[in-house]
Amino acid sequence: MKVIVVGAGVLGASITYQLAKRGVAVTVLDQGIPGEGASAASFAWLNSNAKELRPYHHLSVISMAEWSLVARELGSSSWLHRNGHLHVAATAVQAAGLLARAELLESSGYAAIPVAPPEFPRLDPVIRVHENYELGVFFPGEGHVTVPLLIHELLAAATNCGAIVRHSTKVEALLSDEENLTGVILAGGERIEADVVVLSAGAGIGGLLETQGISVRTEGTPGVTVTTSPGTSKLTTVLHVPGLSVRPDTGGRLVLRSSGIDADINSTNWTLPEPAVQTLFAQLGEALTDVEPAGARAERIRIAHRPSFDGLPAVGFWDGHPGLYVTTVPTGVTLGALTGRLAAEEITSGTAPKLLEGLQPGRVESMVG
Repeated sequence: MKVIVVGAGVLGASITYQLAKRGVAVTVLDQGIPGEGASAASFAWLNSNAKELRPYHHLSVISMAEWSLVARELGSSSWLHRNGHLHVAATAVQAAGLLARAELLESSGYAAIPVAPPEFPRLDPVIRVHENYELGVFFPGEGHVTVPLLIHELLAAATNCGAIVRHSTKVEALLSDEENLTGVILAGGERIEADVVVLSAGAGIGGLLETQGISVRTEGTPGVTVTTSPGTSKLTTVLHVPGLSVRPDTGGRLVLRSSGIDADINSTNWTLPEPAVQTLFAQLGEALTDVEPAGARAERIRIAHRPSFDGLPAVGFWDGHPGLYVTTVPTGVTLGALTGRLAAEEITSGTAPKLLEGLQPGRVESMVG
């Protein structure tokens, strides 16, 4: 079997690895550098914290655990960080909602431990405690992934199994005959044939689907993450305080997210204005005791459209288009382990996994039609 995977983010790399280790002749194509698209802009938070739809929640929990198996297979876990997550509420209404969520999660076996604000420094001494903080909940099973390291390890393992990785290679269109998808056409005209083409390029797959007469929106709202320079903080856990999400990264860096800052993205030149960056750093200084906002620096700013059809994963063969397999997952870092395995199993066996019932792409086409 020959398979082409379009997109070498977390999902594409995971699928490529799972196919290659099953003996499939797989080629992965990325229009840039693997992991530099939506994966680079991801907060990379491993969690199933607020996924109210139970099947989506269960998939996430399974995949979080499965990343540990992937680490064993790869012989490397430097990219996997089980460092927990503290969520802080600063009003009575927020605290009530957070506590209700914690109780619901614990009822399904998902650890969620209420923590009084004075106890925050015992979880991490650099967390600043404010008088208006009402409650915290610590989720010990959560954590984060160092995405570039993970993608590197997955593609290296896939290459060792015979996979071909081609970066800076843009796919212009999908090839098909009267019955099946047969491959892809690259920029410049090169054609590559395959039995199955897997679209795993996040928000960028809409144009390729158009070449097969499928018109769906695949671009969600744009989001931005800011990575600080080395040595910014000694924070060790994922932290959510009102208005700011922050997690540790390699070398004392921090990765910052704020939905309020997304509105400041300059959509003309795809940049984040400096005042918005400084606002983030001011929030960071309020959250952590070892950060001086005036001395903080942005090492990387990554902006990308979040991939989305309807806010839920879409994974499977596209009805009426034999050979076309689609994976669009809003939380690709969390779900990447399980999605990679299930996709590889379905592609090689032709049988749709029961775990993906209701999440096949066909539901999106029926919504559009």
